[in-house]
Amino acid sequence: MTIFDLIASILFSKKKNCLNFLDEESTFSPYLINRWASMYSPQLAKEANILNKYIGIFDNKLDLYNLFVAFYTKVTPKKIQYFKKTKKSTEEEDQTIALYARKYELSKREINEYLAFLKN
Repeated sequence: MTIFDLIASILFSKKKNCLNFLDEESTFSPYLINRWASMYSPQLAKEANILNKYIGIFDNKLDLYNLFVAFYTKVTPKKIQYFKKTKKSTEEEDQTIALYARKYELSKREINEYLAFLKN
């Protein structure tokens, strides 16, 4: 059983029988589940923040797993965008940035940061 199977059983199907075997208990990581849930939606991020306070109370991972199943709200599966795609710059933009970098004695990275700041 993988971590994604555990996440699916906690958030999507609400099954409480996934940690019946001792070897599966080693794949259960409360940190990874809370981290993934906090990226899923703002509501689950609040719930994950609350659960982070109570992780240290439980000695048994099975009890903690049952708390996760009971506490998290049931949600429907959806695709999560972890990273934004970066825009590829053209040659003309690179030459302009290099020109500004030489003129103002700044690095290209600093020029890009200034341009990103001005666009927002």
